[in-house]
Amino acid sequence: MSSSPVPDWVPSDLPGAPGVYRFRNDAGQLLYVGKSVNLKRRVRGYFYGGGPDSDRLSEMLGCASEVEIRRTGSDLEARLLEARAILREQPEYNRALKNSGEAWYLEVDFSVPYPRFRVVQAARKSSARYFGPFRSRKLPRRVARLAEKIFRLRSCTGRLEPDSDGSACIQRGLGLCSAPCVKDTGLNDYREQMEAAVEVLESSSAAADVRADLAARRDEAAEELAFEEAADLQNRIEWLDELDGYRFALENPILDRSWLLVLPHARATHRLLMPVAKGRVLSTRSADWTDETRWRDAVEDVCYALRIAELRSPAALPREELVPSLIVSRWLEENADEGTVLPMDDLDAEGAVQRLREDRRDVA
Repeated sequence: MSSSPVPDWVPSDLPGAPGVYRFRNDAGQLLYVGKSVNLKRRVRGYFYGGGPDSDRLSEMLGCASEVEIRRTGSDLEARLLEARAILREQPEYNRALKNSGEAWYLEVDFSVPYPRFRVVQAARKSSARYFGPFRSRKLPRRVARLAEKIFRLRSCTGRLEPDSDGSACIQRGLGLCSAPCVKDTGLNDYREQMEAAVEVLESSSAAADVRADLAARRDEAAEELAFEEAADLQNRIEWLDELDGYRFALENPILDRSWLLVLPHARATHRLLMPVAKGRVLSTRSADWTDETRWRDAVEDVCYALRIAELRSPAALPREELVPSLIVSRWLEENADEGTVLPMDDLDAEGAVQRLREDRRDVA
């Protein structure tokens, strides 16, 4: 009978449960961090079938002499532990989070005379209004292009110095820009256009008002046989309708909201309380689910921490906090069924306790 390909330093009693694993070398240096819903299958699986297909992981296993595990109660907890370990310790052989922390914002900087939409990766200016974060550059770019066409805003880069004797770009000829560069539009009028665009991005009711106004002007132009003007207004209505299709992303219904996640714990008698304050994942707390006094006190404590964190919520999360935020938001979008999810925007600590008391199942 052939011997097992799994080396002796890999424990034989690995749990078939979710968790995080860490490979180290003889000097104790962290080589690689991973997570799995089944630690036993994942860790031992590295050594079967001739080893991993990746040369990088094969090299890592050749250097490894120890594996540590940390069991979790849920896949979400394991995802977060893995991400934070990679961000904090930057193991040599990990590449999984190379781009996962990227986020994009749509910026309007009102400190400049003729502001424009810019897609940026960091929200740093106190004078600017930001929309986001978005998970890709493509979506905010599309939103910006639509808003520019609807409100006839400039899309050119660089500092704008209006000159009535200058030459405007093709956007003016196409009726897509009000051309402040050649003084077709004054400073105050242009800023009003931008403020109207920002208001539409912020509010669906503002968008509805703008649409109604455009429709009325279109109908009036058509009655007066000004068909070119009517067609232009109809185009702007269609662009506005397309823009409204991105309302879910502009309002960030998940990422910017507050939640209390009550997740399974590695110990069957406990639960993991994970507060999320406006997208920011706070410190978790373990609660003994067999003792109502203890778990109620724990819930009240994390709800208090959540409210304090909301008051101190930054305009944009740094990368080390953004990555966990994106992980949780994706988990919520996937409608994961592990644990209990309490939306905390309109729920206080007492309400959270009552909801959990109603939903709580008996535990051993």
